Amino acid sequence: MFMKKNLILIIILAALALGAYLYVGPYQRWQTKKQTADSANWLAAVDINLVNKIEVADADGKTYALKKENNIWLTEPDNWPTEKIIMDALEEKLANLIKADLAIASFNPENKKNFATDETGLRVKLSQDSNPVGEFILGKVASDYGSTYFGREGDERTYRAPITFVRAFDVVSWRDRTIFNLSTSGIDAITWQYPAQTIAINNLPDKRGETYWHASSTLLRLGKEKVEGFLNSVTKLEASDIPDQTATSTGLAKPALQLRLMGQGVDELLILGDKKDKSSEYFVQKQSSGQIFLIGEEQKKELEKKIQDLQ
Repeated sequence: MFMKKNLILIIILAALALGAYLYVGPYQRWQTKKQTADSANWLAAVDINLVNKIEVADADGKTYALKKENNIWLTEPDNWPTEKIIMDALEEKLANLIKADLAIASFNPENKKNFATDETGLRVKLSQDSNPVGEFILGKVASDYGSTYFGREGDERTYRAPITFVRAFDVVSWRDRTIFNLSTSGIDAITWQYPAQTIAINNLPDKRGETYWHASSTLLRLGKEKVEGFLNSVTKLEASDIPDQTATSTGLAKPALQLRLMGQGVDELLILGDKKDKSSEYFVQKQSSGQIFLIGEEQKKELEKKIQDLQ
C-alpha cells in the first residue's frame, strides 16, 4: 500500500515537472516566436523613396491626398504646394515607422477603440505609381508620449511603434501658406494702386546720383527705417488661412488695393479684395501664381500705406 502511494506521488511529481519544463521551455519559446511573428512590421518592404502618393481618410470618411512630382509634394486635387518642413518630417517619420520594431499592445479587438485603431483612426495608404504598397491605421499617441498605436484592416491586434506623428498628419497644415518669401535687397520700387489714388516710391539714384527711398514723383525723402520695416513685413508675408480657390464674392475683381513690388528679378503684384463673410480675414491674390489666400486685419493694415506713413 505504501509503495502504491509513493508511485502515485512520483507520477504526480513527474507530471508537474514535465508541465513546468514544457511551460518554461518549448511553450515559452513557441509563445515568443508567435508574438514575434505576429508583431512583424508589415511595412518593412516599403521603400519610402519610391512612394509618390499618400492618401489619408479621417473618421468622417473625408480623404486627403498628396502626390509627389519632381521631388515636390503637392496636395490633390488642386496641386497646391506643401509646407516643406512638414513634408520632410512626414517622410522621415514614415521611414522610421517602416524600419521600426513593432510591439503588440493588445490581442483583444474590443480594445481597438481605446487605441483609436478602429474606424476612429486615420487610415493611411502609401502608393507608388498608383499601386498601393502599404496601409495602416494611425491611432493615438501612447501614454509615454514617445510611441504611437497602429493597426490594420482585418487584424484584431493593436501594435505600438516607438515613434510619434505629431503634426505630420495634421492635414490642414499640409498646404504652404507662404505668400511671399523675397529678399528685400533686390526691391527698388513699390506702388500702391488704390481705386482713387496711386502712390509710388523707389530708391533709384536721383539726378545727383544719390540713392535713397523717395516718392517717385516729387523726390520727397522718406524714412529709411519705415520703408525697410514695411518691406521686411511684406516680403515674408504668410497667409492666416487658404480659402476655397473657387470662392465667389472675394472682391478681387474690383480690388481695394493692388500692391506691386519691383526690382532686380522681382515683379510681384498682390491684389487685396473684400473681407470674408463672418470673419476678420481678407482675400488676397498673388498674381504670379493665381493663388488666393486669406490675411488678418493687422496684416491688411500693414499693407495699406500712405506717403505720410513712410516719412
